[in-house]
Amino acid sequence: MRRPSIHDSGVLAVLASNAVAPLGIFFLGWSTTVLFGVFIAEIAVVLFWSMVKMPFAAKRPNNALGERGLFGPLQTKRGSTSLPGPLPPVYLRNVPSVVIAAFLLAPLELAVALGVFGLADPTITDETGGRILVGGLSVFIGHGIETAAHYFGNGEYRNHSPRSLLLLPFKQLFAVAILLFAAIPFEESPGSDAFVAVVVAGKFLYDLRTLQLEHDDDKRGIFYRLYGSEETEILPVPVSEPTGEPVHCDRTNRWVAVADALYRGVRYTFTSVVLLFYAIAAALALFGGDLVVVLIPITVAGVFAGVKAISRYLRYGTVEYRCYGDVLVVYDTLLDEPQARLERGAVTDLTITTDAVDRLFGTETMAFDTDEDDSPDVQLTVPDPAEINGDDANENHPLTYPHVENPEAVADAFGVAWRLTSESDERR
Repeated sequence: MRRPSIHDSGVLAVLASNAVAPLGIFFLGWSTTVLFGVFIAEIAVVLFWSMVKMPFAAKRPNNALGERGLFGPLQTKRGSTSLPGPLPPVYLRNVPSVVIAAFLLAPLELAVALGVFGLADPTITDETGGRILVGGLSVFIGHGIETAAHYFGNGEYRNHSPRSLLLLPFKQLFAVAILLFAAIPFEESPGSDAFVAVVVAGKFLYDLRTLQLEHDDDKRGIFYRLYGSEETEILPVPVSEPTGEPVHCDRTNRWVAVADALYRGVRYTFTSVVLLFYAIAAALALFGGDLVVVLIPITVAGVFAGVKAISRYLRYGTVEYRCYGDVLVVYDTLLDEPQARLERGAVTDLTITTDAVDRLFGTETMAFDTDEDDSPDVQLTVPDPAEINGDDANENHPLTYPHVENPEAVADAFGVAWRLTSESDERR
């Protein structure tokens, strides 16, 4: 007899957890309230285990990642941090996805699900509450076994990005809405056998279809076309670093990097939708609001500024620029991983600029331009997995080195000092 594999154990665990509600209905006499309560518990369970998986996802989303946005600088990070024990490494670039899921997506989905639960006019007693707890615990254990056996034990974390892990919660949210629509004809008798049969059958078919698609090599359903799947995500490749010692190393002064991060954080709150919180605070103060109430929106804006500052510092404050003659490498000393490279022959222009931080500390910002097109392709649907371009880690993208104390030394070591001279002549 064949011994069940780790992969089979994970699938069996999910099937067992999905069978909790039907078994409770047909053999334990669960009411409609218990049925819906267990469904809501399952949504919370899937969200929880999805967030547990996210830090370890090795792939990155196929959509373009840039410097703009609250988490943009952090999401471009390459490299991982090893953990003690059997757990795989965690990726710093996945932290923003966990934060967004925990503080935005999960509350939104649970609010919608609880709204649907409320429409069923549930009657919660000690007995029904205990049954919901037992059902929810069974679902939690089942998905926990699947996470340990399939995601970690079978190495499935190598095939996912944080975004692809959120596909199942998004589908669940859609399924809850469909379930509500299908139950409208039974609105007058939500506890009827016909209503229960529709709910149980629909949920069971949905679970079977989800498992089928998870093991299908050609995932081209509507969700996979609009959102994508693990097959359409990109596995990052290492940035190639020349052998030998660099001829010149340079990095932004730590205190300058801190000042830059704080400046960018505050500036972000005035150049994005976060500015609305300042307007709210001003309106509250104008109409005589309490000081504590006025400070609330300002505090929220401050949180956004802090997050942006941390993201900016981790993008530029922890890297050094290593010049190997004709190759310039951006190397992250915190993650011990090259982040980008630029070949001298690909440089088409060198621009020197100064911002408020540069003027304060007497530094300059160097911007190396290339012919590489960084504009993302806009498509209505996600391409087929075979059409997804691989990681462009070693392509010559434009590169910015902020707050350089001695740009002439960097340009000379990289062999582009003549462009720096031309830039100086133009500024005269």
